[in-house]
Amino acid sequence: MDGLALVFFLAVLVEKVVEIFKDIVYAIPVFPDKFRPLTLEVLSLACGVVLAFQSDINALELLDVKISTPGIGIVITGLVIGKGANFAHDFFHTFGKNNKNIGR
Repeated sequence: MDGLALVFFLAVLVEKVVEIFKDIVYAIPVFPDKFRPLTLEVLSLACGVVLAFQSDINALELLDVKISTPGIGIVITGLVIGKGANFAHDFFHTFGKNNKNIGR
Protein backbone atom coordinates (compact mmCIF):
# COMPACT_ATOMS: atom_id res chain seq x y z
CA MET A 1 0.00 0.00 0.00
CA ASP A 2 1.21 3.49 -0.80
CA GLY A 3 2.46 5.31 2.30
CA LEU A 4 0.21 8.34 1.93
CA ALA A 5 -2.80 6.10 1.35
CA LEU A 6 -1.93 4.28 4.56
CA VAL A 7 -1.85 7.59 6.45
CA PHE A 8 -5.32 8.48 5.16
CA PHE A 9 -6.64 4.99 5.96
CA LEU A 10 -5.31 5.21 9.51
CA ALA A 11 -6.75 8.72 9.91
CA VAL A 12 -10.21 7.48 8.90
CA LEU A 13 -9.80 4.50 11.23
CA VAL A 14 -8.97 6.79 14.16
CA GLU A 15 -12.01 8.97 13.40
CA LYS A 16 -14.28 5.92 13.52
CA VAL A 17 -12.72 4.58 16.74
CA VAL A 18 -13.16 7.96 18.43
CA GLU A 19 -16.79 8.07 17.27
CA ILE A 20 -17.36 4.79 19.08
CA PHE A 21 -15.74 6.06 22.26
CA LYS A 22 -17.60 9.39 22.04
CA ASP A 23 -20.82 7.74 23.19
CA ILE A 24 -18.97 6.08 26.06
CA VAL A 25 -17.27 9.31 27.20
CA TYR A 26 -20.55 11.26 27.10
CA ALA A 27 -22.38 8.48 28.97
CA ILE A 28 -20.15 8.70 32.05
CA PRO A 29 -22.22 10.82 34.46
CA VAL A 30 -19.42 11.82 36.86
CA PHE A 31 -17.20 13.16 34.10
CA PRO A 32 -17.41 17.00 33.83
CA ASP A 33 -18.88 18.27 30.56
CA LYS A 34 -16.01 20.66 29.88
CA PHE A 35 -13.46 17.81 29.86
CA ARG A 36 -15.29 15.53 27.44
CA PRO A 37 -14.11 17.15 24.19
CA LEU A 38 -10.55 17.34 25.51
CA THR A 39 -10.69 13.67 26.46
CA LEU A 40 -11.78 12.73 22.95
CA GLU A 41 -9.03 14.89 21.43
CA VAL A 42 -6.35 13.27 23.59
CA LEU A 43 -7.74 9.82 22.78
CA SER A 44 -7.64 10.63 19.07
CA LEU A 45 -4.06 11.90 19.17
CA ALA A 46 -2.90 8.94 21.27
CA CYS A 47 -4.52 6.47 18.86
CA GLY A 48 -2.85 8.22 15.93
CA VAL A 49 0.61 8.10 17.51
CA VAL A 50 0.23 4.44 18.52
CA LEU A 51 -0.91 3.46 15.02
CA ALA A 52 1.95 5.42 13.42
CA PHE A 53 4.51 3.66 15.60
CA GLN A 54 2.92 0.25 15.06
CA SER A 55 2.85 0.71 11.29
CA ASP A 56 6.28 2.43 11.33
CA ILE A 57 5.13 5.15 8.95
CA ASN A 58 6.95 8.46 8.64
CA ALA A 59 5.15 11.02 6.49
CA LEU A 60 8.13 13.36 6.44
CA GLU A 61 10.20 10.59 4.89
CA LEU A 62 7.45 9.98 2.33
CA LEU A 63 7.65 13.67 1.40
CA ASP A 64 11.47 13.47 1.06
CA VAL A 65 12.11 15.62 4.12
CA LYS A 66 15.38 14.63 5.74
CA ILE A 67 15.44 14.63 9.55
CA SER A 68 18.08 13.18 11.85
CA THR A 69 15.69 11.36 14.19
CA PRO A 70 13.07 9.23 12.38
CA GLY A 71 11.05 8.87 15.59
CA ILE A 72 10.14 12.54 15.43
CA GLY A 73 8.71 12.04 11.94
CA ILE A 74 6.68 9.08 13.18
CA VAL A 75 5.28 11.16 16.08
CA ILE A 76 4.39 14.00 13.70
CA THR A 77 2.71 11.47 11.40
CA GLY A 78 0.80 10.09 14.39
CA LEU A 79 -0.43 13.55 15.30
CA VAL A 80 -1.57 14.11 11.71
CA ILE A 81 -3.35 10.73 11.78
CA GLY A 82 -4.91 11.59 15.14
CA LYS A 83 -6.37 14.84 13.86
CA GLY A 84 -8.32 12.95 11.20
CA ALA A 85 -8.64 12.50 7.47
CA ASN A 86 -9.54 16.12 6.65
CA PHE A 87 -6.51 17.41 8.53
CA ALA A 88 -4.28 14.79 6.89
CA HIS A 89 -5.51 15.85 3.45
CA ASP A 90 -4.91 19.53 4.22
CA PHE A 91 -1.47 18.78 5.70
CA PHE A 92 -0.25 16.84 2.67
CA HIS A 93 -1.84 19.24 0.20
CA THR A 94 -0.23 22.28 1.82
CA PHE A 95 3.09 20.65 2.66
CA GLY A 96 3.40 18.96 -0.71
CA LYS A 97 2.72 22.25 -2.50
CA ASN A 98 5.34 24.06 -0.37
CA ASN A 99 7.85 21.24 -0.89
CA LYS A 100 7.50 21.55 -4.70
CA ASN A 101 8.06 25.32 -4.54
CA ILE A 102 11.24 24.86 -2.49
CA GLY A 103 12.77 22.60 -5.14
CA ARG A 104 12.57 25.27 -7.84
